[in-house]
Amino acid sequence: MPKPPKAKASEPKRPSGKMNWRNYAVLTVMLVLVVLVIGHMALIQLVQGDAWLSRARSQQMSDSAVAAKRGTIYDANKEPLAISADVWRLIMSPKDITEVKPARMPEGVTTTEGLRAFIADGLSALLGVDRERLFNQTGKTNSQYEVVKSKVEYDQKEAFSKWVTENKLAGIFSIIPDYKRYYPQGTLLSHVLGFTGTDNNGLEGLEAAYDEVLSGVPGRIVTAQNGWGDEMPSQMEYSKVVDAEDGNHLVLTINQTVQMYAEKYLAEAVKETGSTNRGCILIQDVKTGGIMAMATKGDYDPNNPFVLADEEKVKEIEALPAEERAAAKTTALQQQWKNKAVSETYEPGSVFKVFTAAAGLEEGAATAATSFNCPGYYKVGGWTIRCHKHGGHGTLDMAGAISNSCNPYFMQLGMKMGAHVFFKYFTAFGFTEKTGIDMSGETSNAGLYHSEKTLSETAASLATAAFGQTNKVTPIQMITGISAIANGGKLMTPYVVQQILDGDGNVVKNTEPTVRRQVVSAETAAQVSGMMEAAVNGGGCKSAYVAGYRVAGKTGTSEKRDMEGNEVVASFAGFAPADDPQIAILVLLDQPQCAVRYGGTISAPVAQKVLSEVLPYLGVEPKYTNAELAKLSTNAPAVVGKNTTAAQAAITNVGLSARVVGSGTTVIKQVPEAGQSMPRGGMVVLYTDDSVTDKTVTVPNFSGMSVTAANAAAANVGINLRLSGVGLDSGQAVANKQSVEAGTKVPLGTTVTVSFLYKDSADGG
Repeated sequence: MPKPPKAKASEPKRPSGKMNWRNYAVLTVMLVLVVLVIGHMALIQLVQGDAWLSRARSQQMSDSAVAAKRGTIYDANKEPLAISADVWRLIMSPKDITEVKPARMPEGVTTTEGLRAFIADGLSALLGVDRERLFNQTGKTNSQYEVVKSKVEYDQKEAFSKWVTENKLAGIFSIIPDYKRYYPQGTLLSHVLGFTGTDNNGLEGLEAAYDEVLSGVPGRIVTAQNGWGDEMPSQMEYSKVVDAEDGNHLVLTINQTVQMYAEKYLAEAVKETGSTNRGCILIQDVKTGGIMAMATKGDYDPNNPFVLADEEKVKEIEALPAEERAAAKTTALQQQWKNKAVSETYEPGSVFKVFTAAAGLEEGAATAATSFNCPGYYKVGGWTIRCHKHGGHGTLDMAGAISNSCNPYFMQLGMKMGAHVFFKYFTAFGFTEKTGIDMSGETSNAGLYHSEKTLSETAASLATAAFGQTNKVTPIQMITGISAIANGGKLMTPYVVQQILDGDGNVVKNTEPTVRRQVVSAETAAQVSGMMEAAVNGGGCKSAYVAGYRVAGKTGTSEKRDMEGNEVVASFAGFAPADDPQIAILVLLDQPQCAVRYGGTISAPVAQKVLSEVLPYLGVEPKYTNAELAKLSTNAPAVVGKNTTAAQAAITNVGLSARVVGSGTTVIKQVPEAGQSMPRGGMVVLYTDDSVTDKTVTVPNFSGMSVTAANAAAANVGINLRLSGVGLDSGQAVANKQSVEAGTKVPLGTTVTVSFLYKDSADGG
């Protein structure tokens, strides 16, 4: 049987065109995917590497800022005026809210939206924060740092920590140590200290001027955290701490006690006179330029600086249309914070006459004996400018002109000196430049005084400038100029920061006194000082007299001619002791609304009260004359239980008199009580019988009485009279205020203080 033929080997089949397309497509897709993967890897590693690294770190690490403790501000005796107390900042990470799984949410909460509401409800009630604001913060899912509340005190911080722990929300919240600025003396020195903002940066006053010194350098805490956002166990030590560097401390030239005296009597004066713009008292060490007190009223509490302290201003703003209130409050707050002792100008008035006198003496344009006639006016440049004494003072020498504050005398002296000499000393005493005090806010008075050219071309301008009108200065310029008269002619740079200390108390910087220039000779300064002392002892400044101390001074009452109405600035500037000056003082009452508004009437008495407290406090020993010794106060001795003979002897021995009431032989009650201060020569009433221990008398109305009449009225009813505001010459003094209201029934022998003013205390400008 024949074999079948062998089959031919089959030839490989060629792929169809459709198969080729598929292969190419797959290959292309694979290549594209490879390229995309490589490109994406390159994008992630090379282009977006830093961003992904940052994101990874943000998930793996918690980075918190640590506030630096702001330095303390001390007074000259290291008493704290501004301190930083421990508080805490409560922080929320909204981003981590979205990462919380339902199983880890608080009981009853199953969604992210529910968790947001739970947080807003719970913390708004616990912390007293706005619920809507907090809820909106929880929705900022790109943020890991939202401040829930700042400046949280310890108890509230502990309550917050407990709430977070109980609700297992530690991965969302953190507590950061912080500091709160605190001013333990409240309103004291508020315009000098200023205040800080919520982030502890200085906003006003020394807090702003020395912000870099006080602030320090913040630190950081970087801590590892797990996938839930919780911190890793501490034993793993996955953390790094960069310690904060605390700020340096300031030690001021301000003496807290001196400042308290200044503010006490300034507040009384502003209230009594109704001064609507400002009241200022500055006290300066004449030898160094250091400021010992800088008081300005009205003031504010730097612990609550955004609260308006002026209740009348608050009512005024509340009466405005709603849309105007915010702007009005902002303006009012800015005015409240302004330190008007360095930032506002005024026309000094007759206080400036001492500088005109010094210039005339130094240049030889006049001597102390140079006389000019005052007929009650002076005609210059077509103007008739009057003296405050309409009938005129007649012929006066320089000392008489200062004591009587005679405008025509100084107009004539100014004209004799000429514009060049006058402006030379106006500049030399520092009235055309900033003083350079180490505070923010000192204003320039550029453009607020007449140039030499104007003075030379306009005779009336020179004449009025010579007695203190038309030119404007700042209070800090004025007291620095007065100190130059007191210290022998040296113009000092004023300053308020004596030292900068580091955290260990080491001195980083010490301020040395700086003499800007010698303005006049020591001889000229001494001559003017003597004339100023005479003005206090018997001239228009008698109300500044302080028993036991030689006080030199000059008063002024200047018109505010750039304002509508009849507003004035009443001031007193001087120094003590005149024979060895230690401190200078400026008292300024701006826009007083009282009936009598002369500086000699309302400002000089304030200086007297301040100096009578400050000089003894500073250890300046009084030197009493025999006449002054006879008027000094003494304390009533303790005589209850003694027989009347022994009691009367004890009372007489301290310069007092005794009056026995009753028929007994033993003292059972005395008025005034033992230890009470009373005027020397006063009467102590001794009661010896229970039936008469309630004897009372009626207090007279002393208003308008002379010293002699007031003493007689007091003696007539059986009360003791303490005189206030009476100088060496009491002839022109009249009573204007008494410590116990007229008509009041008081025990026999009660001491009543009566304040006196001088009828001849007009300042002349």
